[in-house]
Amino acid sequence: MSTDKNPPSWAIRLLVWFCPDELQEGILGDLWEQFELDIDQASPRIARKRFIWNVVRLFHPALLFRNHLSIPIMNTAMLKSHLLVAFRNMRKHRSTALINVLGLSFAFAFLFLDFFFLKSELAYDQFHAQKDNIYRLYQTVKNVETRQVSHQSAVTAVPLAKDLKNEVPSIRYFSRVGSSSGVLQKDVTSYREVISFVDTSFLKMFDFPLLKGDPQTALNEPNTIILSEEKAKKFFGEGDPLQQELSLSLNDSTINVVVTGVMDTKKNQSTIALDFLMPFDQYAILIPPQMFNSYNIGLVESYILVDPETDKSGLAPLLTKAVQLFSPPDKTVVELGIQALSSIHLEHKIVGNARYTNPQKLYIMLAIALLVLVVAFINFITLSTSQALGRLKEMGMRRTLGAYKRQIVRQLIIESCLTTAIAGGIGMLIAYFFLPVFSTLVDAQLVFHLDLLGLCFLMALVFFIALLSGLLQAAVLIKYDAIQSLKGNITFTGQRNGLNEGLVVFQFALSIILIIGAVSINMQLKYIQQKDLGFDQERLIEIPLGDSPNQALMAQKVTRYRTLIEKNGQILQVTASMNNTKDPWTQLTFDQEDGQKEALFFNQIDPYYLQTMGIELIAGKDFSQTTQNAASGIIVNQALVDHFGWDDPFSQQIPGKNFEGSHQIIGVVKDFHYSSLHQKIEPLILAIDPVSINSGITGLSTFVWPPNLYQLLVRIGPGDLAPILSYLEDSWKEINPGTPFEFSFVDEVLAAKYSEEKRWSKVINTASIFGISIAWLGLFSLMQLAVRKRTREIGIRKVLGASTAGIITLLSGKYSRLLILSILLSCPIAWALLRKWLATFSYQAPLNPLLFLGMSLLVLIGTVGILSLQSYGVAQRNPVSAIKTA
Repeated sequence: MSTDKNPPSWAIRLLVWFCPDELQEGILGDLWEQFELDIDQASPRIARKRFIWNVVRLFHPALLFRNHLSIPIMNTAMLKSHLLVAFRNMRKHRSTALINVLGLSFAFAFLFLDFFFLKSELAYDQFHAQKDNIYRLYQTVKNVETRQVSHQSAVTAVPLAKDLKNEVPSIRYFSRVGSSSGVLQKDVTSYREVISFVDTSFLKMFDFPLLKGDPQTALNEPNTIILSEEKAKKFFGEGDPLQQELSLSLNDSTINVVVTGVMDTKKNQSTIALDFLMPFDQYAILIPPQMFNSYNIGLVESYILVDPETDKSGLAPLLTKAVQLFSPPDKTVVELGIQALSSIHLEHKIVGNARYTNPQKLYIMLAIALLVLVVAFINFITLSTSQALGRLKEMGMRRTLGAYKRQIVRQLIIESCLTTAIAGGIGMLIAYFFLPVFSTLVDAQLVFHLDLLGLCFLMALVFFIALLSGLLQAAVLIKYDAIQSLKGNITFTGQRNGLNEGLVVFQFALSIILIIGAVSINMQLKYIQQKDLGFDQERLIEIPLGDSPNQALMAQKVTRYRTLIEKNGQILQVTASMNNTKDPWTQLTFDQEDGQKEALFFNQIDPYYLQTMGIELIAGKDFSQTTQNAASGIIVNQALVDHFGWDDPFSQQIPGKNFEGSHQIIGVVKDFHYSSLHQKIEPLILAIDPVSINSGITGLSTFVWPPNLYQLLVRIGPGDLAPILSYLEDSWKEINPGTPFEFSFVDEVLAAKYSEEKRWSKVINTASIFGISIAWLGLFSLMQLAVRKRTREIGIRKVLGASTAGIITLLSGKYSRLLILSILLSCPIAWALLRKWLATFSYQAPLNPLLFLGMSLLVLIGTVGILSLQSYGVAQRNPVSAIKTA
C-alpha cells in the first residue's frame, strides 16, 4: 500500500492543461479537499484512484470548449529564430544544401509516382458495393488416389454456376462471362470486336453504371446489346445510340441487335474487361451443344454473389460437394475454390480471362522506390553529420551562452525539417510534371491525387527523416565539451567517422545492385529478342479470317485468298492456322487407361504451314496435297516424342483410352516456341484434319475452339511494305466484302509478350541512374567537406614536399577503399536476386561474373575519376595561401 500523501502529479498537470485558468483554483481546491477526506476515511491508494477518476470525469466538452488548448513545445519567437538560423546555414553551405535538396527531391518524386501506381493497382474492383460477397469460382482437378493436381484454372464449364445456384441456397445471384470476337457493322462500316456474354443478373451483382438505359431490362431480350461509352462514340459519334440497330456476325450467323444501354466499364478500375455486353443465351450461337452442356470443357468465368451472413470458410467445400453431383469422381475428382473479387487483380497463380497483375511486380516497384529513397536518405544523413562537425564552435558558443542540449537538438531537427519539407514540395512538383511519362512507362492511366492518407504519409516521412538526421547530428555535436569546442581543440578519430563510412558503403552497395540489375535485365531481354524461336518471324504477317466453325467454308476462303494474292511476286508463301501467335494455344486432354490425364497442345494447320513458317522437319514427311493419309496423319514436335520416351514415333499413337480408329504420326518437327520464353516447349500435335484425334479428346483448356483455320499467315519478300499491304487489303475486300481487314506483324506480336519486362527494365534503368547520381553527388559533397577541414594540413604537406599524386591519393584513397567494400558487399546480393528473377524464364541468358566485374569497375573508375579531379584541384592551390586562410 502506498504511503504517498499527495495526489498524482501527472493528473494535476493534465487538469491544469485542459481546465480554463479562471476555474483552475476552485476545481483544484475542491479535488484536493476531497483527496484529503478520502485519505482519512479510506487509504492513500484509494484516495489517489478517486482523484484520478475525478480528473478524468472533468475532461468533457463543457470545460474543453471554454479553454484554448496548446502544447507548449516552443513559443513562436523561438521557432522563428530556429528557422532563421536554418535559412542562414543553408545559404552559407549552398552546395551541400543543394545536393541534399536535389537528392531528396528526386527520391520523393520517384516515391510519389510509385505511390500513385500502387494506389491505382490496389483500387481494382473496389467500386463494387458487394465486392466482399462476390467470388470467382475456380476448379482443381486431382487424381483420386494420389491427390496429384492435374489441372487448375478459373476458366470453368458453362453449366457450373447455373447448377450450383440451384443446389446452394446461399448463392443469391450468379453470372457467367464468356467472350468471342464478332463483326459489328453500322451502315457500310464494320469492325471486328470482342463481345462479352453475361447472365441477366450480371448488372445486379456488379456496379457498372449505366449512363443510358435501364439496368433492370437492358439484357432481358435476346437480341440486345450494351455498349461501353468508348464504343458508343466509335459507332454513333455524339448521337443517341439507344434503340439503334447494329448488324452482328457470329460464326456463320448474322443477327440484328438493338442497343439498350451505354455503360461506364471502369476500364482502369476493373479486372473484367468489357466493351459489348449481350445476354448469355446468345453464346450458344458460338458453342456446339455438346460443349455448352459439358463439365469437361472450360469456356467461361463463373461469378457468384452470396448472402453476407454466409460462412466464407465453409463455402468452398459446400460448392465442391454440390458440383460432384453433376461431375461424379471417377479416376479424377473436381474440387471448387473461390477467389474474392477484390483479390483477383493480384492473383497470378490461378487465372482466367480477367486482367491480373503479378503482385511481385508491385513489391519490386515499391522496393525500387524505397532503394532510391534510402540512397538519398543516406546521402542526406552523411552530408548532414559531416557538415555538423564544422559547427562545433557555433554549438560551443550556444552552450556557453546558456542553451540547453534539448534546444540544440530541436534546432538541428528543425533545420532538417526545413530541408526535407522543401525537398518534399519540389518532389511533388516533379512527380506532377512527370506523371504522364511515368504512366506510359508502367502502362497505366495514373491520376495525380494526394488524399489525406497521402498527405499524412508525406508528413510522417518528412518528420522521420528530419528527426533521425537531427538526432544523429546532435549525437555528434553535443557530446563534446563546450570550452574545447570554442578553442577548436577537438580531434577526430577513425571511430567517430565509422557511422558515415558505413552509410557510404551501404549507399554505394544499393546503387551498384540497381546498376547490375538494370544491365542484367536488359541482357535477358536482348537474349529473348535474339534467341532462335525455331521459326522465321521476319516479314511474316497474320490476318484473322473470322470465326466460322464451317471447315469447308474456311478452307475455301483460304484457297481463294491464296490464289488471288500469290499473283504478286512479293508474296512468297501463304498458310493458315487455328491458333495465332498472340494468345495461348489450345491444350487438349486425353484420359489414359490408368486414370491419368495427358495434356497436349494442338494446332490445326494447312499443308503449307511448315514451309511458310520455316519450321524444320527433322524426321518423316510433311503434309502435302498429294498425301493420301492427310485425314489421319499428324505431325508432332520433338518434345512430345521425348515426353513419351519413344524411339520410333512412327510406329506409335497418341495414348488414350477413348480413341476410335487410328491416327498416324507421319513427321516430327524440331521444337519451336509457340508460347513465350517464360514457359518451356510443351508436347504439340499438328493436324490438317482434327478428326484424326477427335475421338480421344476428353477435355480441353481452350482459347480457340472448335478447331478450324482462323488465321492466315503471309510471308512477304524483300521490298517496300506499304504497297504490298495495300494490295493485301484490296484483295481481302474483293473476297470478303463487309469484313474488316486486320493484320499484325508476327515479330511485333512476339515482342509485345515481353512488354512487361521492357517496362520494368526502363523503371530500373531510371532508378539506377537516380541512385548512382545521388551517390556521386553525395560523395562529391563529402569530399568538399573533407578538403575544407584539411586545407591547412594539405598546405603544410605541400610545403614539406608532398607531390600532387600523393595529395590525390591521400584525399581519395579512403573513399576508394570504401567503394571496393561496397562492391564486395553488393555483388553476391545482386547475383542472388537476379537468379531468382531469371527463374521465371524457362530460357535464360547465363549470369556472367565478368558482367558484375565490369559494372563494378565502371562505377569504381567513375568514382575515382570524380574524386581525383576534385583532389587535383585542391593539390594545385598555393600552399602558403592555404595555410593562412585555413
